[in-house]
Amino acid sequence: MKRERYLLLLFAALVSLGMILGFLLTPEKGPPRVELPVPADPGLNGTQEIRPQQVSNRTWKPVLCERLFELGTLPHTLLGDPIDVRTDGAGNIYVLDWSNRCVQEYTPEGILLRTFGGVSGRGPGEFSNPTALDVTQDGEVWVCDPVNGFITVFAHDGAVKRTIRTERPPHRLAVLGEHGFVVISSPAGEFLFHRYTPDGHLIDTCGTVMQEQSRMSVILDGRCAGSDDGRFAYAGYRAGLLGLFNPARTPSLFFAHTLEHPGLPKVLTQQSSEMRYVRVHPDAPLVSRCVSLVGAQVHVLTGMLNDDRKSVMDVYNHETGAYEHSYALPEAVGNVRRTDRMLYTIADTTVTVWRVWDPGLPLVSGH
Repeated sequence: MKRERYLLLLFAALVSLGMILGFLLTPEKGPPRVELPVPADPGLNGTQEIRPQQVSNRTWKPVLCERLFELGTLPHTLLGDPIDVRTDGAGNIYVLDWSNRCVQEYTPEGILLRTFGGVSGRGPGEFSNPTALDVTQDGEVWVCDPVNGFITVFAHDGAVKRTIRTERPPHRLAVLGEHGFVVISSPAGEFLFHRYTPDGHLIDTCGTVMQEQSRMSVILDGRCAGSDDGRFAYAGYRAGLLGLFNPARTPSLFFAHTLEHPGLPKVLTQQSSEMRYVRVHPDAPLVSRCVSLVGAQVHVLTGMLNDDRKSVMDVYNHETGAYEHSYALPEAVGNVRRTDRMLYTIADTTVTVWRVWDPGLPLVSGH
């Protein structure tokens, strides 16, 4: 009995000592501060023009959508947490399933062809935190993994072709055909975009929109979409900005306000004795969810119609950044991939495939 009591007292003492040491060794944090990012001075080297919109009200155009089928429902293979969807030149559909750490490839009719990845780890073909997907016309599948610090490139049959380690951990991605690819890191840093050759050699960096961007670039997270002619478009989740890049244009990159532009969001900063913590202010609105580049148009998934709970797409001109019109989607969705005549929407654990008739959009081809 005495031995048991002694062991119990010793255990309690060790627990108390651990709590005291944890309290003493934990870095002391100062109270959170609210900071408002300051736009960059256009005269500074490396900054880009930011163009305001000339209108503030939406112009609506009808777009007809025919539901074809759903992916991720029984009796077919279920999806855990689809976060991105792309297509190749043959119309095959690729879904990045975050919770299952895999890519699922389907025929244009929705028949599952293959699943690849699906293994948690740090080796080729394995994922720790897959965050973005893109697919080339011939079916090469590119997947970002910022935790592993590289991009995995899969062949059409799911075999690993190569891995590309970028200068900083890749978070968002757009493949640009023979022009290479563009990456947004997390956090983005001094420059928002890093452009690479197809084999992974850095071409250039661009995209400075605010002072001290390296310190507060967490507010610039968003999505990007590319085209085989080297163009890409970026939409910031909360920054209310579009980044529009065309290598054949001068300037090659500029930014434009979205129709609903709240200004750069505030951030909360907190300083400990060893490091600084930065996060987006919880009151910052979500103004853009994803972006698709369709010919000369940029389609941005934005808010929702309050009356009938349908998501809204705003359309901008890629060459000028000017707002053109808006259209309502058939239902509320969390993510969208738009092509010239197809629509792929993500809602919860399913991907719905739609055929689209858009009278304002000429038939185009491309990535």
